[in-house]
Amino acid sequence: MDLLEKEWYIQVPWGKIAIIAWGDCYDPPVLLVHGSMDSAVSFRPLVSKLPKNFYYIGMDLPGNGRSDRFLPGLMISTYDMVYSVHAVVKHFRWDKFTLIGHSFGAYLGQFYNVCYPDRLEKLVNLDPVNFFAVPPEEFRRWYHIFFTDYYKNYEKFNTQPEDSLKKKWEEALQAVRKSRPTLTEEQAAAVLERISMPVGDGYVRYTYDKRMQRINGPAYSPEHVKKIFTATKTPILTIACQKSLKDKLFRNTDFLLDEAEFPNKNLRFRAVEGTHDVHIRHPERIAVYVGQFLVHGLEGLDNKAKL
Repeated sequence: MDLLEKEWYIQVPWGKIAIIAWGDCYDPPVLLVHGSMDSAVSFRPLVSKLPKNFYYIGMDLPGNGRSDRFLPGLMISTYDMVYSVHAVVKHFRWDKFTLIGHSFGAYLGQFYNVCYPDRLEKLVNLDPVNFFAVPPEEFRRWYHIFFTDYYKNYEKFNTQPEDSLKKKWEEALQAVRKSRPTLTEEQAAAVLERISMPVGDGYVRYTYDKRMQRINGPAYSPEHVKKIFTATKTPILTIACQKSLKDKLFRNTDFLLDEAEFPNKNLRFRAVEGTHDVHIRHPERIAVYVGQFLVHGLEGLDNKAKL
């Protein structure tokens, strides 16, 4: 039987965060953090394959899905996004919890683990492509991409939903499918419904915050990233898709996929066939490892204990 799904909002200093929950609130909590310009609905397929004796909470990050944006004008930093995760944790009064993050959400999970030590029971990184590790020779290029381009296109990045261009639903749906070609039409429609609002006559306007395209992440060198992310003791499961590995998207942070680089022996790495959205299109490839990890921890992955 599928877990019961509920949706509501919680209040935070800048507005509301949309929450989707699956399961029983008395079970151990698992926070689900999606990637850039996405929403919590992307975890539906995976949650349906995971053990039922956990309480899964999906959050729409600020400016994504149905969550309110941060105040207009200023650039958004990684640290703002990390705090939005903690705002959810504070609301539910969790002393300990597990975090599952996809893509940018995995990056936030790793940062949360550093900023709030001893809060995470376990951490799961799903295809944690990391573009924020900046070699010194790339610093100038990074600055102009994230700062010069932002202010050059200030009005575009700060466009409010009511001022965004209208699109026919079908046209917008095809745009989602083109940008994320592995999604089925039903899955793409679920994503679009969460990042748009109907405006009549079959038209929609996008509602996601375009500043998400220029989140100001700290320009740490790969060596710095390695030092802070590998020094933790939290049990970590990292899963990468074969296409991201083939495309060398971890070229600056391949040490985050190497179990030998973690001195506390707390990382387990698995690779699966598929693309960046494999957790949506083929959740069973992910769930077999995540389920073992949730129930049995590192030992479950090492000994392949039965669920």
